[in-house]
Amino acid sequence: MINLKPVTEENFSEVYKRLIDAFPYEERRDETDEEKCFLKSQFNFCEITDGGESVGLIVFWVFNKFLFVEHIAINKEIRSKGYGSKTFELLKSQYKLPIILEAEAPETEMQKKRIRFYENLGFKVNSYSYTQPSYHNGESVPLQILSFPELLSGSEFEEFFKTTREIVYGIEN
Repeated sequence: MINLKPVTEENFSEVYKRLIDAFPYEERRDETDEEKCFLKSQFNFCEITDGGESVGLIVFWVFNKFLFVEHIAINKEIRSKGYGSKTFELLKSQYKLPIILEAEAPETEMQKKRIRFYENLGFKVNSYSYTQPSYHNGESVPLQILSFPELLSGSEFEEFFKTTREIVYGIEN
């Protein structure tokens, strides 16, 4: 059975190493900056477990009107076994909030596969122009916004944009 086990001080470095393996430098924080996020009440950094065994990780933020999935990664050797789908089903049932996430535009086969995965879970690809702010004072990363269960209205996108800029990325609006 899938569970979300909060990352603790004791296992933070180990789980963070898996985050490094799964995401390029431009799409993640440095270790010290990631640790600082624990001071924010909306922040959740969890191991995804199945029967007590770690199968992946997820970083998400819970706000009043939506849940933002910043990172999700299933361990390489067990991908395509349904763990990602089960994790999203767990989030949907536990939080009962719209879910928003960022994904690269579908240019490579892997990126196309990732978008199809999210669409199969009921996510909708929004048409808003969006770039993820740089985590390292470099260039921002152009990404697509996906939302569940519906496309975001203009005001919902604006709220997502302002909230994540301020709280997740630390940019004053």
